[in-house]
Amino acid sequence: MNALLQIGQNSAVPLAEAELRELLLEYRRENWKGIQTESTQRQIVDDMLHGDALALLRELEGYLPIGRESRVLDLGSGVGSFVVACRNRGLHAFGLEPDRIGRGAKITSIQIARRRLIAPVFANGVGESLPFPDGCFDLVVMNHVIEHVADQAKVLREAARVVREGGAVYVACPNYMRWCEPHYKIFWVPLLPKVLGKIYLRLRGRSGAMLDQLTYTTHKRLRKRLAALGPEYVVTDLHREEFLRKRSEGSFAATATRFVSRLTYMPMIGPLALRIVLKYASLTDGDSAMLILRRPKAAAE
Repeated sequence: MNALLQIGQNSAVPLAEAELRELLLEYRRENWKGIQTESTQRQIVDDMLHGDALALLRELEGYLPIGRESRVLDLGSGVGSFVVACRNRGLHAFGLEPDRIGRGAKITSIQIARRRLIAPVFANGVGESLPFPDGCFDLVVMNHVIEHVADQAKVLREAARVVREGGAVYVACPNYMRWCEPHYKIFWVPLLPKVLGKIYLRLRGRSGAMLDQLTYTTHKRLRKRLAALGPEYVVTDLHREEFLRKRSEGSFAATATRFVSRLTYMPMIGPLALRIVLKYASLTDGDSAMLILRRPKAAAE
């Protein structure tokens, strides 16, 4: 494992926050010019520095035991924030990053990531061909990555291959049925043909470079990809589970959502109302979040 990851030079001393911030801003200015506004880029950098990178682990703890000896792969690790946070918690975390946006740039995301830790835990590579043996990770994370890859089915198969029995793969991505493009941070027609999308971006003074790298992913399409992994892998829709939990607890904050939730308990119409609500949510939810548990072979059989 370590031999595979010792690619490139890691920092002898991790970056101080002020230097890291400047590097991140330089990286965003160079690689995201014409994609996001400067104010958006500054906000994203602030989130990278001060956001709660471990919130995901806490969300998953109810489904998957994650301890200090757990081995975690962040597939599409970017500038390394999640891996750094996991390492600081004591987990054996590693990152893989193709750095497609930064190709040919002066500074790339994986260069920044490697300067944040002394340990050589970041590798340059693609998800279609992971440089790891079968079943070597407890958790593989793809957090808003699957929409960027060239072959989604192959990447998912590779992620499923390297996770151990009893482990899990986490996949989150935008749902392109929504009326917003999450990378450009602008209004977007759902599944807008890319030819029209590039014209629209030019009219708004934006670059089409990011659009060329995106695969429109919807909740339904992602479920279909995951179902193709086979019976050994059990898919849990985390947003659906969160809705059902809040429905059971009666803990929705919005008045309208509480009203709809009560409708799902009414005699006669309740079951139908619940199916409609869940279907509507799957179509319009801004993001999809799935946990794919790999069952032991005996259980799968």
